Amino acid sequence: MTEITKEFLQGLLAEEHPDVTITGFDGAPGSKRGDNYTSMVYRISLTGIKKHIEPDGSSEKDEPWEGSIIYKCLPESHARRDYYKSDELFCNEVAFYNKIWPAFSKFQSLWEKVKYPFKSLPKCYLARNDLVVMKDLKQYGFVMPDRRQGLTVEQCYFVLKHLSHFHALSLAMKYHNPEGFYELINDKDGISEVFFVPENDAYYKDYYTQAIKNAITMVEEELANSEDKDKYLEKFKQFCSEDTFFQSMVDLVTPQEPLAVICHGDCWTNNFLFRYVDGDIAEMYVVDFQLVRYASPTLDLAYVMYLCLDKQQRADHLSSLFEYYVDELHARLIEMSDEDSVFHGSLNRDALFEMLQDDFKRSGRFGLGMALDMYPIMTCDSDEAPNVYESETASGNGEACVKPVWTSNATCRRKMTELVQEIVDAALI
Repeated sequence: MTEITKEFLQGLLAEEHPDVTITGFDGAPGSKRGDNYTSMVYRISLTGIKKHIEPDGSSEKDEPWEGSIIYKCLPESHARRDYYKSDELFCNEVAFYNKIWPAFSKFQSLWEKVKYPFKSLPKCYLARNDLVVMKDLKQYGFVMPDRRQGLTVEQCYFVLKHLSHFHALSLAMKYHNPEGFYELINDKDGISEVFFVPENDAYYKDYYTQAIKNAITMVEEELANSEDKDKYLEKFKQFCSEDTFFQSMVDLVTPQEPLAVICHGDCWTNNFLFRYVDGDIAEMYVVDFQLVRYASPTLDLAYVMYLCLDKQQRADHLSSLFEYYVDELHARLIEMSDEDSVFHGSLNRDALFEMLQDDFKRSGRFGLGMALDMYPIMTCDSDEAPNVYESETASGNGEACVKPVWTSNATCRRKMTELVQEIVDAALI
């Protein structure tokens, strides 16, 4: 954070707070250990003087002012930065905030029927390839769920509502302005798949080999006394085969028309913030667009359903949640369409449901593949997670920080095993 100065901060906030003069600032880590891996996040607390002008304009006086921003930058560890491809991830987020979101925002403003436009992301003051500065939602009462608890069903409905609105922007813009839409995902300054591309096969081989070994060990321990142990382990090991696993993930993120959208790409609990009023959710925001990808919207759904909910929640609510998502998606598409559009005809609600349902079944494999890496991240104790604020010098060895999180806690073993059983029983692998 060495480049932060009062002048830098003053410039960032000049448009939003033209009557404020920054007099001081202080920074502290904006996330706990284990809550993020590909960047360092700081909360910058600001103090200043605000000029207050009387309503009649007769006089003005200086009043104390306080605020805060979120300052997101590259990890100090070059090994972690290279391994987690932080530079490429920052490029994605820059493309999203500087190019994609302005285009989406402008597109949805063209439709008078859109009563509640999607705008559930924090204001971005600055986005460049090594730095993203955003409004701090905590100062407005927003809180992040505990990553180890996952989402409640109520929270999940809110997440799916917002995702459906976000996905609808892609589908509607692609239909009405295909040239403008595909410009958003060009190779020059658009978004790109960072992890699951063929050229990364060897690069991530060691990482996923270890993650797979850890997952199989957990499932073996959990099913040690089960009569069905071999049934589940055999299917799981086939899915995790070193020869096919990574290519399978590459295939799953490859966009297939006509339903491919710009996905959020990283739909776990830490990227959803909620504000409550009298115990009920009043607002929700989505953060962290580093993993945006052009792919099936059901990849985001699989992330939410299989990583953020537990087995019983899915058993009780998955069908209703999926129906709700489709209903919301189709309603938003109708708002951004004319009477003779495809969304009223061949891609009506029922056709949309059938296509998404088939795709969601396919994306179950993606959910399981991500669980190999994410379940340990979501359930580990903080001291089991790498410290992204630590440099190579402090950690002793840069390579030591670039390996899958390992935890042997009972929650992780249970969640991994239950998901394997669920996916196998549904014949998804």
